[in-house]
Amino acid sequence: MLRFTDHNQQPENIMKTVINSLLLVTLALFPAFLLASDLEREQRWQQQVEDNLFDGETIMLNDGSIDFLGIYTEAAQARPEGAVLLLHGRGVHPDWPQVISPLRTRLPEQGWTTLSLQMPVLDPQAKLDAYVPLFDEALGRIEAGIDYLQEQGFDRIVLLGHSMGNGMATHYLATTRDPRVKGFIGVGMSADKPELRSVMDTAIALRKLALLPVLDVYGSRDIDLVLDSVGARFDAIRSAGSPRSQQVMLRGSDHFHDGSEEKLTSVIVDWLGVAVGRCWADNNTLMAKQRSY
Repeated sequence: MLRFTDHNQQPENIMKTVINSLLLVTLALFPAFLLASDLEREQRWQQQVEDNLFDGETIMLNDGSIDFLGIYTEAAQARPEGAVLLLHGRGVHPDWPQVISPLRTRLPEQGWTTLSLQMPVLDPQAKLDAYVPLFDEALGRIEAGIDYLQEQGFDRIVLLGHSMGNGMATHYLATTRDPRVKGFIGVGMSADKPELRSVMDTAIALRKLALLPVLDVYGSRDIDLVLDSVGARFDAIRSAGSPRSQQVMLRGSDHFHDGSEEKLTSVIVDWLGVAVGRCWADNNTLMAKQRSY
């Protein structure tokens, strides 16, 4: 609120005070605008996806303030096992050819409907730390995706992230404790510099996911941020306490699992079946262990 204590102040001085005050407010808010998702880039991604989509259908969701893209792909079976909500990595789109598109189209062949979301993006030159404020923006998008799947009748919903999508997924789960999510799959998770960007450190969030089944999948030739935090992530998963959690290394595979798509899908489907699917009650013996394939 602006207060004028000098009743003899000239109108032009009053106007100058108002303008200066508005300028200060604008400058204070300006960084927030810079840190919002690049919607023009999202629109370009949307056009590219719509022009090249062969499997599934595009849908528009709303996070409470903006519309954003999703790709919904129904399971081939008349009675699906459940639904997997896919969150891509930094700066790309929901049909990205590495990890996301292969899983988006292969999981429905194995009985799991998928919904892949457009997550917030920045300019291609943006540094990793610039994405930190977008993690809170991602919360509304993930919730909207879960809402949509619930409206389709799914009561077994699993989040799956790749690379930065893991940080957004675990941030959502640790923040909301959403009971509609029955499991989490992280592909290429990292735990890095918690003192600088704690929302990106999945090990911090994983400890808060009490009894939530977690599958942590990484490649033996993954990036250093992933390989260097294998132990920290496993300790966090074990601390969370679900006996249905696993950490799996894919031999010979890298961060994007090029050429290992079939193996990656197989590991995920096998885990889903015993940890979240209909048969999990008879197979509650995973005991939070580490494995390799």
